[in-house]
Amino acid sequence: MDSAFVFRSRLRSAMATYVSAHETPFEVPDDEPRADGDSASVLVPSSDREGVVLEAVQSDVDPHSDDVIGRGQQRAIENGIRVFATVNENDAFLFRRPNSESASPTTDVSEFTRRGYDLRTRSMADFCGELLRDAVALQEGTESPVRFGDFFVGRLRSFHATLVPRYESLIADAFEEDDGFHDSLATWADENGYPLDSDFDRAVRITAQQYGCLLVARIVFDGYLRDGDREPSEAREGFATEAWKDSNDGFWSEIPNDDGTLERLERFARSIEREPLDDIETDVFGRVYQKLIPAEERAELGQFYTPDEIGRLLARWAVRSPSDRVLDPASGSGSLLVEAYKRLDALGSGDRSHRDLLRQLTAVDIDEFPLRLTELNLAARNSHEPADERFVHHRDFFDLDPEAVGTFDATVANPPYVRQEFIATDREHFREHLEALDSGEALDGRSDLYCYFLTHVTGFLRESARVAWIVPTKWMTADYGPSLQRFLYDHYKVEAVVGFRNRLFEDALVDTVLLLLERTDDATARRNTRTNFVRLNERMDPDDVIDVIDRDATGSGDLRIRSEGSHRTITVAQSHLTARLGGKLHHYVTAPALYTAVLEHPETVSLSEIATVTRGKKTGANPVFILDADGDWVRRVEDGFLRPAIKSVKEVDGYEHSVDGAEKWMLDVAEYSETVLSSSESADGDDCNDVAAVSSETRVISALERDGHDGVAAYLRWADDHPSSTNDSVRINDPWFAMGGLDDKTAPIVCPQAMDTRRFFFRTDGEVVASNRFLLVHPRQGDVTLLLGLLNASLSKIVIESHGRVTGGGAINLSSSDLRTLRVVDPAALTDEQKSTVREGFERLAAGDGGGQTAIDDVIIDVLDLDVSAERIRTIARTMKSARRTKGCEVQSAVRTLDALEDDIEISFDD
Repeated sequence: MDSAFVFRSRLRSAMATYVSAHETPFEVPDDEPRADGDSASVLVPSSDREGVVLEAVQSDVDPHSDDVIGRGQQRAIENGIRVFATVNENDAFLFRRPNSESASPTTDVSEFTRRGYDLRTRSMADFCGELLRDAVALQEGTESPVRFGDFFVGRLRSFHATLVPRYESLIADAFEEDDGFHDSLATWADENGYPLDSDFDRAVRITAQQYGCLLVARIVFDGYLRDGDREPSEAREGFATEAWKDSNDGFWSEIPNDDGTLERLERFARSIEREPLDDIETDVFGRVYQKLIPAEERAELGQFYTPDEIGRLLARWAVRSPSDRVLDPASGSGSLLVEAYKRLDALGSGDRSHRDLLRQLTAVDIDEFPLRLTELNLAARNSHEPADERFVHHRDFFDLDPEAVGTFDATVANPPYVRQEFIATDREHFREHLEALDSGEALDGRSDLYCYFLTHVTGFLRESARVAWIVPTKWMTADYGPSLQRFLYDHYKVEAVVGFRNRLFEDALVDTVLLLLERTDDATARRNTRTNFVRLNERMDPDDVIDVIDRDATGSGDLRIRSEGSHRTITVAQSHLTARLGGKLHHYVTAPALYTAVLEHPETVSLSEIATVTRGKKTGANPVFILDADGDWVRRVEDGFLRPAIKSVKEVDGYEHSVDGAEKWMLDVAEYSETVLSSSESADGDDCNDVAAVSSETRVISALERDGHDGVAAYLRWADDHPSSTNDSVRINDPWFAMGGLDDKTAPIVCPQAMDTRRFFFRTDGEVVASNRFLLVHPRQGDVTLLLGLLNASLSKIVIESHGRVTGGGAINLSSSDLRTLRVVDPAALTDEQKSTVREGFERLAAGDGGGQTAIDDVIIDVLDLDVSAERIRTIARTMKSARRTKGCEVQSAVRTLDALEDDIEISFDD
């Protein structure tokens, strides 16, 4: 059966299912097929309004082609309908005809109101619902406006999707039949990282995708050339065979074509001439690259498209003079250099020629294909003034030096995000330039590729040159981060780091920040720089962001926090950052303001400075070693072989736990076993020469029975057959039930390792043994109640939420090292009166009096000099818990609430 009819059947079935299951003015579609060539239509009728015609075509036919639009329009006219859609498996387009009285179809797309749909990202049910809702809006004239640029990119994607399979077939055939092309394809594939012997089909697919994308981009560029000065369609004949290849095409000029494909390209080119290209406000070439080349292919190369507003922000900050030279060492499709071009043009008041502006730009990329898009992208800035000089370099950036391309006043870039594991074979090549910068040993060998781009570009920059790059956040958190931070502090004024509440790139695998630097050899200027860490909570105009970046760049103090609704700024002295090299920086962007205040405040300390932190007992077999208090075995096992224990946080009621409330008991045979096994005689009185022949388990159990401890001996014989006793972590003990002493597994302060709804520290009597689900805290000065009060402050809950790690179940987890580095108010910073208030506050809290929490919180606020109420701190802590435990769309609501709660917070202090 023809694929168009197969798809029509699926489409009709999905539409019938949706109409039957939802309230809609439409009825179940007509089941009679209307076929014409490679299309099949579906009529979705309605008894109280016009219906909708769906014209279905097979997957290799562009649903926006003139032929398909004409057929769909004809069906609509025949049924007296204004709204119709053209659909294949990947894309769909909805049209409203200009005049319901017209009896003849028109192919002038400017007369239609249009909508586009990407069926790759929608289920068929979702598509049916969205299309019918939009159809009603078009019928009633209540449709929402759609930016033409967004629609147009979808249209290009649709045509490209039908083009790629044709070129895959042509390329594969030519590879088998043409020896010259065989060698050219193999060479090109190797040079671009798609070796044919690794995955031939993938290499052919990528070649077809990139060539198809290049053709589409050139057709659009030609449309720009002709926009406003259109020639008759007849003059376009032969365009596909002549105009889409040039002397610099290299491998691309060898890609085979056939008459059918060229004819399709000709028709597409003519249709582009009818589009209002002047209405496009976005970087269409960059969007083409983003939408036409699959995300997984770009991700493998670490390539991600830069949104227009971000590119505009980077260019406006980095480029300050109409004479600046600008470098992008990883240009991709050229979107950032397009913004730099616009910035230079604006600074020059439009007096500079197109050719002169291009001379100030330099693009470098190791991948030839996106570099061609860069050429088209920049050439399209003034399509009537061709540029004679090539401003692009198809080179590995690490093979270039300033002698080849000169030095620059600014650089804008979105370098490849390739992890260090995937650059091992080329790492030494990437590090060669470091010797000239006296940084060969300084940069960690585990650094990712973007780090080497940053260090290498330094040699191309003049004094006071600006760097405006998009980079992953890993340099702020990873083990290699301090080495790159030191490099930046030694070569640049770190002017700003800008992060985002939401991910910048939908298809990126890593989070990103904007890194804004100014090159200088002046060490004093670097030390005196005040770095603005900015988090944008919502979209802002680029000029407004620049105002935020440049605001409060001067002043006293090592750190200042300023929160507003749309953004949050933490200003830190670069000298402070240098002095604290080795610490992670991500909290300046991602964490709540109050967490940063605690982390940086001189009156706070790491918990390890005032207490020791250990982990509870790991038995290796809890079903054997931990017994229920009300179980039969607890009553049978003799005193001295069981210790009161706590296995789960559910056993803790309130802020205290003692022997009287113990619900579990832990087996303790270690000391007895050690005594028996160290004896020179066996339990039966045999001399030591025969002891080796008896297992340690038998010797201990026999000794227990000899000493009258029949209950524990019976339990051990029973436990020996329990499946848990065969665990590897248990059998390494000798005997298996001697798991070590328990005296060091008690503490006066205990907290759960995983905290979900309750984030707290509780007091014990020092007798209860904690399992490995708990962390144990021993104050160095012995003031247990004071430390309990400080740890249970509401501000500590905020610190825990920010400091710990969230598990898949939504709980916040603290490792032993996490708890050791947890910041807490230094008890020594409190006055005697404040200490007394905190102790009393904890006692009230333990007694169930919520006023104790307020008393503790008020002292913390006073010591840290925070201009925030205790109630506000508690609300932030509750909201952070809610955001952590919330899933789906409700998360954003919780995040917005957090941002609102931080609004107007201002904190500043010196080191």
